[in-house]
Amino acid sequence: MRNRPDDVPPKPPSQGRKHPSVRAAEIWEGLNERQRIYLTACYQEDQEAERQATAARAAGSGKRIPAAEWRRVPFTIKADPEFTGYTALQDRLRVLGEHDAGAGQTFKALATRGLVVVSEDQVEVFPLGFVPRVLVELTRLGRACARAGLGEAPSARRPAHLLSEWLWSSLMKVASAEPDGLSDDQMWGRSKFYLGTGYRPHGPRGGSSRGLIDEFPVTEGEGEEAFVREYRWRLTDAGRQHITQYRDTYRDMYPNAPIVELA
Repeated sequence: MRNRPDDVPPKPPSQGRKHPSVRAAEIWEGLNERQRIYLTACYQEDQEAERQATAARAAGSGKRIPAAEWRRVPFTIKADPEFTGYTALQDRLRVLGEHDAGAGQTFKALATRGLVVVSEDQVEVFPLGFVPRVLVELTRLGRACARAGLGEAPSARRPAHLLSEWLWSSLMKVASAEPDGLSDDQMWGRSKFYLGTGYRPHGPRGGSSRGLIDEFPVTEGEGEEAFVREYRWRLTDAGRQHITQYRDTYRDMYPNAPIVELA
């Protein structure tokens, strides 16, 4: 460097970032008892919201709600509890011995550490009209921190060749209708676009069909008077093979999902 004073000296080798699980555990150790209780309650409500969203998606009930919405868990409604009652998160905290006094400071401390995001919207309460509501959303770090504190292992990433619980349940629904086939109006949501032969899912993620089920017409009448009464879905050979090959794997992955034994 004496011979080349204008050159920038090399930086010392970086020790690298800490593994997320290590960082999460260290943050948990730095929380006080009250903060841990609040984070645990938020995590439990977050997981309950996720279970409900998964069940609704599997049932094909209405429009799919993005996770950015259902992960925002209501904490409190800024009105007399006589009219609003208490939220599920407040009830959970009460069971754990914590009440609303000082909640703002506790959430602020959690937010400063990047564990939660606190926001506010409005909700209609009769007969008061629209009143403010406080929402709490766990961040990924917040969930990791709660899991570290509770001793829970992070959810394993599902291999790409396996189906989500929603699609596996849809496939089982078709399998349960064999050999007559499942009526098209009984298919859940957009599952046919991911499972059906020749379909290509739309949307930002795109993707391609698995080809595990196929649609066929059910006709009525004969000759020129014949007409298609309805369309049904049945398993393809690939669908049967997938079920046979991975049945036990899915049983372990999704213990609450039904398992159909193929004839």
